[in-house]
Amino acid sequence: MIICKSGTESSFMRKAERIDTETDYLLAGHIEPGITTGELDHLADRYIRSQGAVPSFKGYNGFPASICASVNEQLVHGFPGKRKLNKGDIIAKTRQFTMSHAIRQYIENPNRGIPEQGPRLKTGIGLAIESMIQIGSHHVGTLEDNWTVVTMNVTSCAHKEQAVTCETGGMDIFTKLSA
Repeated sequence: MIICKSGTESSFMRKAERIDTETDYLLAGHIEPGITTGELDHLADRYIRSQGAVPSFKGYNGFPASICASVNEQLVHGFPGKRKLNKGDIIAKTRQFTMSHAIRQYIENPNRGIPEQGPRLKTGIGLAIESMIQIGSHHVGTLEDNWTVVTMNVTSCAHKEQAVTCETGGMDIFTKLSA
């Protein structure tokens, strides 16, 4: 079931996404060789709470951290911890997984999405669009933690999430900071 968000609900989502995007910018300023993913998680947790918010991922279905910190071959949902970042590492912080037909059509060949299928977008519908790209094989697996998704050929991968809602005047992109 798809539930359209009210104006008040969209306002709360917009505020939460603003804090999340600000957290991304904060973390980007601290990413350097030698920092651990656990230290990044601590920084994120502290900043989110300083904004009067609570990290929604922490404790969700047993997830142990405030952010997912996926490095290199970790496609999504990597546990932050003692792993130190090295020069040239790819790191992404994420929360959810959804992929639209248009993004799949652009990235994948053959296309796995079916155009003109599924629900029509209406005012108030919120979407998390997370594009995931890996080099080489598209085969992935899950580590023993039952969360961390990795590439099977241990090659680098990347992903990026955008949160949007459908509004009467078009799409509202929550994950973009205003100037």
